[in-house]
Amino acid sequence: MNTTAAALQANVTVATIRTWCRRGVIAATKTAGRWIVSAASLAHRIAIGARRRKEANVLDLTATYTVEDGPRAGETITPKVTVRERRGHTVTTIRGLTPLLTDRLNAITDPGTRIHTLEVLARASIVFSDEEGEFYTGGISSRDNGRLRTAYLGTPDLPVDLVLDLGEQLRDQLTKGA
Repeated sequence: MNTTAAALQANVTVATIRTWCRRGVIAATKTAGRWIVSAASLAHRIAIGARRRKEANVLDLTATYTVEDGPRAGETITPKVTVRERRGHTVTTIRGLTPLLTDRLNAITDPGTRIHTLEVLARASIVFSDEEGEFYTGGISSRDNGRLRTAYLGTPDLPVDLVLDLGEQLRDQLTKGA
């Protein structure tokens, strides 16, 4: 196949295909001044690239979680994202974190512990902004000099660090989507 067809198949530029041909990354022969690429070699190279490519874990902010036990039984929780300006700084707040942590909650085998974790998580929120802040009171945990913070108190089965990791992932996802 020619370099144009190879580039389309590999989802790269024609210049990349030519470079691969010159460096011997893919099997190709030069005939009448044009590269003829081996389809099998190109398929092998595409497979190598697919193995190296790391899939981005995108969080579904439209997911829902229906509480099955406890005082909130029957309640459906959906994440809510609010963005506002305060003193010239953008502040993003995410409430309703339960659907984003469903796998961790389902891993809790003891029903009482799960109910307790749901209750603590129900009052939690994640806040990130472009403004630094110091928060040493009120049970607020933060990272990145206060730019990422949560009021989640934590439980043994769902530690605060896990919620802060979720906050970092949400911040990355929302800022790249903006």
